[in-house]
Amino acid sequence: METTIFVVSDFTGETAEHVARAASSQFASDSIRLKRFRYINNRDRAEEVIEEAEKVEAIIVCTLVDHELRRWFVEEANIKGLDIIDILGPVLDALQKRIGHAPLETPGLLRRMDEEYFRRVKAIEFAIKCDDGRCPEELLNADVVIIGVSRTSKTPLCMYLAHRGFMVANIPLVPEIEPPKQLFEVPSEKVFGLMVQPEKLVNIRRERLRLLGLDADVSTYAQWERVEEELSFARKVMRRIGCKMLDVTNRAIEETAQEILDYLRG
Repeated sequence: METTIFVVSDFTGETAEHVARAASSQFASDSIRLKRFRYINNRDRAEEVIEEAEKVEAIIVCTLVDHELRRWFVEEANIKGLDIIDILGPVLDALQKRIGHAPLETPGLLRRMDEEYFRRVKAIEFAIKCDDGRCPEELLNADVVIIGVSRTSKTPLCMYLAHRGFMVANIPLVPEIEPPKQLFEVPSEKVFGLMVQPEKLVNIRRERLRLLGLDADVSTYAQWERVEEELSFARKVMRRIGCKMLDVTNRAIEETAQEILDYLRG
C-alpha cells in the first residue's frame, strides 16, 4: 500500500522535505511518495491541501511560520483525522516563551540567510582570485575594481568589501607595466583609484622594507623620486579611465570602504 506524505510550506518547503526524506529513508521502501505544496500562505490554499490530503489519507509534514494559519491548519488536519507533523510550531513556541516576544513570522528567512552567506563566500573567492592584477579577464565580472600604487591597502580594502558581498578585483599601477586592456573596458563608475600623500607613502614603504630586513636607503622602492613617479603615473591612468579618486592618507580601511559603498548606492 502506498503512503503519501504531503510536504506543506509557506515558502519553498525545502526544510520540511529534508525532514520527510530523512524519515522515509529509514524504511527503505518504494511505497512512500512525497508531494510538495509550496507557498501555502492563506487559509483558502491551506484548505485545498487539507481536502486533497483527506482523499488519499496523506501524512502531512508542515513548516508554516504564520502562527494563526499554522494553528488553524493543524487543528483542521486533526479534525479530519489526518496525521500531521508540525516541525516549526513547537520550536517557535519554546523560543517565544524563553525570549519573551513573538517571532517575525516571515517565510524564507533561513533561505535568505543561506544565500547571503554563499554570496559572501563567492565574493571572497573572487577577491583572492583577482588580487594584485591576477585574472584580468575577470574584471568585467567585478562589482568594484580598485587601482593604485603599491602599499595603498588595495588588498585589505578588497577583502573588506568582499565580506560585504561585493565582487572586487584590484590592479597595481606600475610605470613600467601597462595596465591590462580589460581595465579600460570596465565602466568608470565601478573603478576607484587610491591615492596617498607621497611623504606618507615613503614612510610606509620604508617601514615595509625594514620589516623585510632590507635597507631602505639602497632600494629605490622607498625613494621620494620613485614614489612621486608612481603616483604621477597612477593619476594619469585614473584620469584616463575617468574613475573616482580617493585620498586614503591616514584613513582606515573601513572609512574608504564606506565612501565606496555610499558612492555605489548613489
